[in-house]
Amino acid sequence: MKKPSPSEPNRLARQYSLSVRWSDEDQAFVGSVPGLVGDCCHGDTPEEVVAQLKDIAEDLVAYLVAKGETPPARHIHSANPDPAAIRSAMGISQTKFASLMGVSVRTLHKWEQHVSRPSGAARTLLKVAATNPKAVCEVME
Repeated sequence: MKKPSPSEPNRLARQYSLSVRWSDEDQAFVGSVPGLVGDCCHGDTPEEVVAQLKDIAEDLVAYLVAKGETPPARHIHSANPDPAAIRSAMGISQTKFASLMGVSVRTLHKWEQHVSRPSGAARTLLKVAATNPKAVCEVME
C-alpha cells in the first residue's frame, strides 16, 4: 500500500462540507463536519467556527491516515450544496469558480464562509457541479 504524501490529509479534509448553525441554547455558533464529526466547536462568529472546523477536519483526517484507516466518504448535501467542497473537489481557484458560477468572488466567499447561502439558479448549478463538475466546466467556458 502506497504511503500518503504529507499534504494528502489536508487535501482529503478540504473535501468535507462544513456546517455552522446558531444555537439558542449555547448562545453561540456551533460547527460540525457532516460525515466526519458532529457538533465539535463553537464561537461568536461563523468565520471563527469555520476556521476551527477546518483545523478539526485536517487533524481528524491526518489521525485516521496515520492509523492506516480510510477517512469516511465525504458528503455533499444536495439540499444545501457546499460551494467550498465543490470548488475544492474541482481543484480550481475562487476567482475561476466565481466566474463559472456567474457571481462575484465576494459572493462566493460569503457562501464558502456560510455567511450567506446561494439560492435559485446558483444552487441548482452547484448541485450540477457537485454531481458532474466536468459538465459545468465544459458548458460554462
